Parts: sequence; C-alpha cells; structure tokens
Amino acid sequence: MLLTIFWMILGLYVLLSLFFVPLQYRFLAALKKEEAENKSRGNTQGEMYDSMGAGELALHENMQGNPIFFLANFLALIIYRVRH
Repeated sequence: MLLTIFWMILGLYVLLSLFFVPLQYRFLAALKKEEAENKSRGNTQGEMYDSMGAGELALHENMQGNPIFFLANFLALIIYRVRH
C-alpha cells in the first residue's frame, strides 16, 4: 500500500514536471538571451542581477531554486543545450 502511494506521488511529480518543461525552457531561453545582451554591453552576470527589481529577483529565485521545479529545470536545460 505504501509503495503504491509512493509510485503515485512520484508519477504525479513526473507529470507535473513534464507540464512545466515548456515554461522552464522559455524562461531559460529568455534568461540566456538577457545574459548575452548584458555581456555585449560589458556588464557581468552579477551586475545584471543587481539591476533587477525585487519582484523579478523573487521570480528568478523561485523559478531556479524551487525543489518542485528541479526535474523540469533539468529537462529544460538538457533541451536548451541540445538545441543551442
């Protein structure tokens, strides 16, 4: 019974992660584009984050650091690296 619940929760997590992969991919692609634009201006990545507002920083922290999105972030990163 406990093993069945574990597999159901794991399956739900994988389905949720697969749902979030396109969103995380678009976020990652936009972030890389913004980093490239800042690099062409001579700014570092730290300066880019220093110039962001508090709301945008909170969004970045949640999108990149939330353990719920770990699998979706990892899959989006793999897809991004394969395509670019």
